Amino acid sequence: MSKAPQASTSGPIKKADTNPFAESAYRPKRRFRRRFILLSAILITAGGLAVVFKWLPVNNKINDQLNAQLRVSEISALETVARQEKKRLLEIYSAFIQKNNINADGWDFSAPTVEQLQLLRRQAPTADDLLADYLVKLDEYKFLKQRIGDLESRLGTSRLVRPGDTHFKMAYDFLISQTGRPDEEVRRILQQIPLQEPLLPGFKVWNFWLVDGFCTFVTQGDAPLTPEEATRQAMEKQRQEKDQALASLNSLYLIIGTLKDLQARQVLIGGFLKSTQMGEIPVSAFRQTLDLRNQREIRIQSANLHLKKIVRVVVFPGEFHPGVDYDLRISPNGRWAAVTIRKADVFRGRRMVIAVE
Repeated sequence: MSKAPQASTSGPIKKADTNPFAESAYRPKRRFRRRFILLSAILITAGGLAVVFKWLPVNNKINDQLNAQLRVSEISALETVARQEKKRLLEIYSAFIQKNNINADGWDFSAPTVEQLQLLRRQAPTADDLLADYLVKLDEYKFLKQRIGDLESRLGTSRLVRPGDTHFKMAYDFLISQTGRPDEEVRRILQQIPLQEPLLPGFKVWNFWLVDGFCTFVTQGDAPLTPEEATRQAMEKQRQEKDQALASLNSLYLIIGTLKDLQARQVLIGGFLKSTQMGEIPVSAFRQTLDLRNQREIRIQSANLHLKKIVRVVVFPGEFHPGVDYDLRISPNGRWAAVTIRKADVFRGRRMVIAVE
């Protein structure tokens, strides 16, 4: 980074003036980026809030729920910007550490100590811009975090979410301790309030008892996700679990193999002078499934079982009746066989072994 011309060229030039990673080298760039980030965040926040709240003024004192919502929305907007800045900060930091082979195990890249910064400066090559970019981005991130802290201090006192906390319990405790309302009334109030679930450790919960009633908000704090992202993630997990449960209830579980192999594995037991039947098979052994909501046919290829041709197919247990519960076909050349389910309700959630000869 080149310096602006000096008023006088006489006298020795200080080392800091020519060091591309000294404080003076990145100060102008840092100031510009810091102002740009802050201005962008303010414009984004103000623009969104103006549409929703028609430019209602925000006073220093929290008087009503709308006022509190405005403050929380401003914090949330800056938290989003800060998270993006932190991600970029990590990218630059990781690239510099890897390039210069620096052992930085256990370091906090977003809050390095003075000694750690001095070490990074000593390791920086003269023509390497990565450290300068890192220092600028670090300064921007610290500025945003300080701005968020200032806004939070004016908003009031929050409670940091810890493992096991729920929004209901935190709001309930606040109302009981701060308002003195009886249990029945507190529960009735909370039934009318949207609560954030799940709460992640690191979230911050803000509770207010105002002139127009109780309100509660959650901000990201130090958690890895925003409250909205945590909710979407939880809903997606619930949807997947529901789909898996429905698939399990509507599936037929299968083991398919040659008669000889199935007997050797004790999947089928019996044989000479004894009727062949299913052994005690663990559920985990049934690795093939047929979702009966959209599939009804089980196709068996002779080549997959290392057979020249399929001559005979037997379905276990014997309580499944061919021609009634299912149909069985073998191709004329014996290359394949098919078991077609006729009565899906008979097979839902059941286990079947298909022996091929």
